[in-house]
Amino acid sequence: MPAEIAFLSVEQVALIHDEMLRRYSGSVLPGHRGQEEGVTAAALAVENSYYEDRFELAAAYAVYIVMGHVFGDGNKRGGSGAALTFLAVNGIHLRARPQDLRDAMLEVQRRAEAEPRPDTSELIAWMARWLRARKEGPPRQRGPHQASA
Repeated sequence: MPAEIAFLSVEQVALIHDEMLRRYSGSVLPGHRGQEEGVTAAALAVENSYYEDRFELAAAYAVYIVMGHVFGDGNKRGGSGAALTFLAVNGIHLRARPQDLRDAMLEVQRRAEAEPRPDTSELIAWMARWLRARKEGPPRQRGPHQASA
């Protein structure tokens, strides 16, 4: 039986966004739906989705926040922070440089704004693949032919 999935609460998603703005600057402005409604919609969309894979669920946080323009500023930062936090609380850690994560979030936004507009599930699948490729694994074993450092 798979381990229980720990979802982020609406309050946690808002706090992650606020912390990202505090660290990296930005304006605390509500998105077009209002921050509370937008964050609630994004968080519930993830929790009520048909995704079961933790990478897809993490990607869904990022994509729903970016596509929903949940916040007036910092959607990509808030979305990436929510995705990484979700993975971390579920025991998954990534090895990704901040600039690579930034570039991935810019790509999500670029794809989301492309014409014709892509299906949300396509964006989530793309982001999930990106996240999965950066999963930290166990330390690699040295073979007998490799010298130690």
